[in-house]
Amino acid sequence: MQYFRRFGFTPNVFSRFLLCISILCMAITAFAHGNKVTGKFYLIGTGPAGPELATTRALECIKEAEIIFCSDDIAKKFSTQLKGKTLMGNPWRGPFKYSSKDVEKINAEEKKAYQDERIRFWDETAAKIRSEVAKGKTVALLDSGDPCVFGPSHRIIEGLNEDEVEIIPGLGCFQSAMAALKKSSIPAYDTRFVMLTAPMFLFGRPENEDILKDLSKYPITMVFYMALNQKESLIAKLKKYYESDLPVAVVYNAGYPDKEKVIKGTLATILDDIKAEAENWLGIIIVGRCLEGQPQRGMVKHITAGP
Repeated sequence: MQYFRRFGFTPNVFSRFLLCISILCMAITAFAHGNKVTGKFYLIGTGPAGPELATTRALECIKEAEIIFCSDDIAKKFSTQLKGKTLMGNPWRGPFKYSSKDVEKINAEEKKAYQDERIRFWDETAAKIRSEVAKGKTVALLDSGDPCVFGPSHRIIEGLNEDEVEIIPGLGCFQSAMAALKKSSIPAYDTRFVMLTAPMFLFGRPENEDILKDLSKYPITMVFYMALNQKESLIAKLKKYYESDLPVAVVYNAGYPDKEKVIKGTLATILDDIKAEAENWLGIIIVGRCLEGQPQRGMVKHITAGP
């Protein structure tokens, strides 16, 4: 107290000083609780191949982010953009390493443990994201292609509220594949719609191909993801309901400038056409009349002189 008296602080003044400090501290605390510091979370579509096909907005958000969740493959592609960032690892891989085929073979108890672990791991990742955002950090989860088309990242963001997520769309492999083919998927040769699917979803579990009977009634462009490892069964099913000369194209590594490859054929020939290809995963299969000739010019018959 004697130290403070040297500066003119009497006991009464000193008490008032302490009271003011206390009031200020309470005001700051109340303000902080009423105005929580929050950061930002981005789910970013990075395109199919790397920075070259990522959007400007995607690159801006990556630059803004302090903490990154992504696969090792994406981290390698975007190594320059991710320098100085805190990498939190692969957001989709937990302790279990089963492939989809392995999961079908394991017993019921093991399968339940696998399913529970998957959900636990995704929820745990979502909790990590929420925790970092609450600290005021800008967090980004990088997903290849467009995260809203077969995007595994939705396994994570389903553990978050919608208002906690901003999605940055990306270029998908479908768009890249059509660009490689130099074709328009619709309108062309009376095409009514474009179907984006995968064999496991189209035919269901257990498989049921009855849907193809209905689809075959309409001109359609069919785009199959995750189909290369089921190409034989897929083509066999399509042959039952479509003409053998129906055009088919396989685009391998769509969007990769150094690896992209296009092989065209028909339902009758395509399996032989791609028989020598070793790649059995990174490819997209497109089926439809839009792949042949000049389909836009085929729409001329619908042009009228108007009313």
